[in-house]
Amino acid sequence: MKKARFIYGNGTTSADLRYGSGFDAPDDFLYFESDEERVTIVSTLEFDRARSAVPEECQVRNLSDFGQVRSPAELIAAVAKTYQIGEIAVPQTFPLLIADELRRRGLSVTPVAGCFYPQREFKTPAEVVKILAAEAIADLAMKTVAEILGAATIDDDLSLRWNGEILTSEILRGEADACMIRRGALPDGTIVAGGIHGACPHCRGEGTLFAGQPIVVDIFPRDLASGYWGDLTRTFVKGKASAIVRAAHDAVTEAKLRAEDRVRAGANAAQLHQYAASILEKHGFHTGIDSDGYACGFFHSLGHGVGLEIHETPRLSSRNNNNLAGGEVVSVEPGLYYHSWGGMRNEDLVLVEKESCRVLTGTPEYFELA
Repeated sequence: MKKARFIYGNGTTSADLRYGSGFDAPDDFLYFESDEERVTIVSTLEFDRARSAVPEECQVRNLSDFGQVRSPAELIAAVAKTYQIGEIAVPQTFPLLIADELRRRGLSVTPVAGCFYPQREFKTPAEVVKILAAEAIADLAMKTVAEILGAATIDDDLSLRWNGEILTSEILRGEADACMIRRGALPDGTIVAGGIHGACPHCRGEGTLFAGQPIVVDIFPRDLASGYWGDLTRTFVKGKASAIVRAAHDAVTEAKLRAEDRVRAGANAAQLHQYAASILEKHGFHTGIDSDGYACGFFHSLGHGVGLEIHETPRLSSRNNNNLAGGEVVSVEPGLYYHSWGGMRNEDLVLVEKESCRVLTGTPEYFELA
């Protein structure tokens, strides 16, 4: 009996399935690969589309080829019998209920420790093109944000007004999201966090936006055509920033640019993070817990891999002592967060190359907008 690797799910939520099969569908389907073959099994509904989408070396079969199966476990068991497969390797996220049923049917089911496709960490030239396309959509959405903030007026109470109404996080986020949707990308959790909301890195932001306060804008679209993500953050101030916010902007910008100068094949991920953190400390921005019990300073990793998932390996983190090898696409995004005034984060995507990195982000270093 043969060994094979199986993935069951849908290409929208399973990056491994999208990577292995080359296909994306909203309904669950089955993909397996062995030393002899690669096979994608879909319903009649998706059969013609799958045949035109999967790689040439991957066979597409109709679900009906395997009889009147009533459950995923029945399908996998029927496929294993047809192809004389006795041992199945699956991702760590494979459903336990299905795995237990397959074992009761006499199949060996073993989860793969770590990444199911470790090679996903290293992007091919074709993948880089897809990430560039997604990042270009993020660039356009960020340009929309900058144009709206630039056109906004300031009321007597320092609230921002645009198109005759108070400008809120919700309105600005909606305009950025609409820009991405019109270009074939799916926004997922866009952050427009003004003032104190920006002190929490993943707070999406809400309510009125004000002049003089930092507005953290984090945009990460998934290009629906390819499944690849872009990722981009800039922090804006409408009008003049306070001394502390300007100092934070200068520190974060220096940390980002100088860290990017050190990103290359052979660079140690933990040392990159620590280097950026040391620059922020040098500027007087300390990391710890403030007097009110809030985390403050630079308390997340310097960056993360981006590809078919918005957060994937490698992490540019103090806990990752591995060296970059070249071919990774990673974010570089130092940030500072204080509940006394808000947050400051700037982020680029870069491609790790042999002697340096290539910046994939086209957005300029916005800050104060008149």
